[in-house]
Amino acid sequence: MSETRETSGQGETPDLRKYPIDGLHPTQLTLGMAEVKRRAKAMAGLSRPELKALLKEKAVPHVIGPKKRVYLVDHHHLCRALLRIDHDWVYLGPVKADWSDLDLGTFWHRMETDGFCWPIDVDGNRRPCVKIPDHISELTDNPWRTLARGVRGKAYSNEDTPFQEFMWGNYYRSFMTTRFLETDIELAEALTIKLSRLDEAQDLPGYLGPG
Repeated sequence: MSETRETSGQGETPDLRKYPIDGLHPTQLTLGMAEVKRRAKAMAGLSRPELKALLKEKAVPHVIGPKKRVYLVDHHHLCRALLRIDHDWVYLGPVKADWSDLDLGTFWHRMETDGFCWPIDVDGNRRPCVKIPDHISELTDNPWRTLARGVRGKAYSNEDTPFQEFMWGNYYRSFMTTRFLETDIELAEALTIKLSRLDEAQDLPGYLGPG
């Protein structure tokens, strides 16, 4: 599918660009598959006009990288969910930066410095940015991100901070095992609310203060 433009109606963002999901490059290693499945199920029940309206609302913010590649800095879960329902395009939103003139190494350094990528694996280990997959379908599951999304608004406030759920998920991972998470998700969520009020969490985005 080639990139196309359309002019929105009065009061909407002008010149939204349709863009193929296959042409988007991820900026993270993992995502929460439970969240992907939930979104896919919800979107599968939408009419075509409803889905189109949702995609306009969720236009993808991005960075232009070397060779003019488009790197999405948000909405990875949305794109993966769309692929599950055989929908292959999104609208591109604001361009956060154009670093197409940089070499790949310098580009990823700038991405990290500006908080536009999350090269942390499911075990909390930092990986080289060049190890981030080229396609959204290659991202692997991160149950800690799913856990953090499930308690957002209760354990911490929703902030306009890239990769907020990953930050909280990585924090929760340091207190419990994957086995515990898989065995009793309700107890795990209850525990996260208490963990979120500890002093150790005060530097995380959305910290609500001591309970």
